[in-house]
Amino acid sequence: MSLQIVESLPSSSPEWCSIFNSIEFFNLHKISSSVYLSFLSESRLIGVCHFTETEAGVFKSPYRGTFGGIDFIDELDLSVKNECVILLDHYFKNKEVKQVIIGGAPFAHHLHNSSALFNTLLNHGYSISNQDINHTLEVSEVALIEKMMRNNKKRLKKCEREGFAFEQVNTFEEFEKVYSIIEANRKAKGFFISMSFQQIMDMYKVFSHHMYFFKSSFGGNEVASSICIKLNANVLYIFYWGDLPGNEQYSPIAHLANGIYEFAQKQNFKLMDAGTSSISGVPNFGVATFKENLGFTASPKITYSKQF
Repeated sequence: MSLQIVESLPSSSPEWCSIFNSIEFFNLHKISSSVYLSFLSESRLIGVCHFTETEAGVFKSPYRGTFGGIDFIDELDLSVKNECVILLDHYFKNKEVKQVIIGGAPFAHHLHNSSALFNTLLNHGYSISNQDINHTLEVSEVALIEKMMRNNKKRLKKCEREGFAFEQVNTFEEFEKVYSIIEANRKAKGFFISMSFQQIMDMYKVFSHHMYFFKSSFGGNEVASSICIKLNANVLYIFYWGDLPGNEQYSPIAHLANGIYEFAQKQNFKLMDAGTSSISGVPNFGVATFKENLGFTASPKITYSKQF
């Protein structure tokens, strides 16, 4: 099998790659030092990745985004993935790169590929520079309430009795309200929101078919909201979510999570991703418990690094 790595954008984003390795995402966030790499086998595209020089001699994947690394077409043998990593190393050695940093996807997204890359990268001199805990939820025919811990089951039932309503929204004004609820939630907890509303809208212009805005309302007033992203055909990512302070007696997030889960069921997603529950590897036990009480389970999300 003849393999090669080229600095080239495919004519269109392959269906098997995540949104973070798509051409559209790359073009949205690229800078002058960004490079998109394609792995080819007899002219057939079998893998993609992109890197950005974030400081002199240091190339990072991703520059923007929750994770990066290499996306491969599904049917590749481990030996072929191994050869692709060798090609990637040769590429960087020829560029006289000092360090490569790769932020991998959560293992739960694609256990087979993540495990293969874990083994291959470590065998070629990469080390684990960071490890985070990530929480995902399997989407199945089983109702979410059956997966929740007892307290959240009670809270969800209370919200339903009190007449809470879940809704997907589709207008600019409603998007702004969704964002404002999330922003208020973050400020009340002493946190900053990582993207401005304008940045969210800039992203939506490119990925309108991949972004979903949801809200839960009570008594005609929005009390919780979420922005979700379709990472690929299987994974729905809860990019942001939050509820307004003062509604703790109802726990609107339980109602919101249930609505998102039912949406994911209808759209045939296999997994919901609620993001990491750690910072630089140090777990936030409160956040982890919150997600696990909703039915989410933990898996690793690893960052790899290699000095050249």
